[in-house]
Amino acid sequence: MAYFLERRDFWWQLGLYAILFGTYYVAFFREKLTLRLWEGILAAAILRLLFLFSIPVLSDDFYRFVFDGQLLYHGVNPYLHLPVESAELFGFGESAYWQSLLKGMNSPEYYSVYPPLHQFVFWISALAGENLLANVILLRFVILGFEAITFFLLFQIIHLKNLPLNFLWLYAFNPLVILELSGNLHFEGMVLAFLLLAVYSWERSRSKQSGLAWSLASGLKLTPLILGPLWLRSWSGINLRTFLIFAGVGTVFFLSPLFFGNSFSGFWSSFQLYQNSFEFNASFYYLIREIWSGFVGYNPIIYLVPILSAVTLFGILLFAYLWKVGSLQQLVQGGVWIYLIYLLLQPVVHPWYLIPAFGLSVLIRDRIFLAWTAVVFLSYSAYQTIPVKENFVLIFLEYGVVIFFLFSSLASKAYKVKVHEH
Repeated sequence: MAYFLERRDFWWQLGLYAILFGTYYVAFFREKLTLRLWEGILAAAILRLLFLFSIPVLSDDFYRFVFDGQLLYHGVNPYLHLPVESAELFGFGESAYWQSLLKGMNSPEYYSVYPPLHQFVFWISALAGENLLANVILLRFVILGFEAITFFLLFQIIHLKNLPLNFLWLYAFNPLVILELSGNLHFEGMVLAFLLLAVYSWERSRSKQSGLAWSLASGLKLTPLILGPLWLRSWSGINLRTFLIFAGVGTVFFLSPLFFGNSFSGFWSSFQLYQNSFEFNASFYYLIREIWSGFVGYNPIIYLVPILSAVTLFGILLFAYLWKVGSLQQLVQGGVWIYLIYLLLQPVVHPWYLIPAFGLSVLIRDRIFLAWTAVVFLSYSAYQTIPVKENFVLIFLEYGVVIFFLFSSLASKAYKVKVHEH
């Protein structure tokens, strides 16, 4: 999948992914495979290292990662200059290396939308010089380092709460996790590591460490900010004040580079463009869009996105208000439900977006995101053609599975409550 196939070879890729996920399911659900800690860690590391010398196939985002890193390395602000503009202004365009980055990226005509902490990791990749494979390998080592931290934190939580060690293997051997992090170089694994640190610190009543960890997750990707209302429900008294101080100061610090010069303007314009122009693998958004456009005769994205954003915010606030947090399990379950609310109402849901929620869900026996990691690969069918064209039959199938597991989970919880009451 990493060395011999292209992204357009969807059916071959899907067949191999199905084999991998089928093997994963049989090993850990049917056969209940038991591994000693060192055996599991070694096997998981080997599977990830198989991608070490590969150039990502399923995603072209890494071209922008490397490009932004090189700009920073050469003292150029990626929030102030467009990629096509940078190449001309600073003389990079004459280099075959820089031309390959510009040709490969999917965003040459808008400013970087990645937060400053993200940019720091991009800068690390530039230390390898103007060699794309070397840049990719360096990025991969950073991601693998954070995967090791994730394994450690999952093990610590599992050990602390007397959970089965197989919960760690559910994450470590999940094909989507391996492909999207080690293969495609996405940073959701780093976000997960910081979220797990925040959760572990909460269990240990370390409000300073928890607040700082959450701010690091939010500094990498803004998405973890959706967990803010849940954190407010999770702390009280002096611990709440301490958490808010460290989380607030940390978040401001990690985002502060945006407020120097005119950086925020470029970042915000690209963020708005992303929010109001792009659609991919959505669920309720697509359903409402089709009904709405049937009446008005055009794509209502400019109106629909703000409305769904408001609905998402209201839903998260209401959920957090009603949700009680008295244990680590309730905290993690609350985080998983909030991610679910968020993702089901988004206009763009790339496969790697699931990883933080899935990584949390392995701790609570929640199978919604596990099932979603099995079927979200269907979204890659869109890349069989140029331009991209989504297969709505496959999207319907994907979300049919997700909704089935959602209702199964709700029904199971309702049954347990009823039995408990009697």
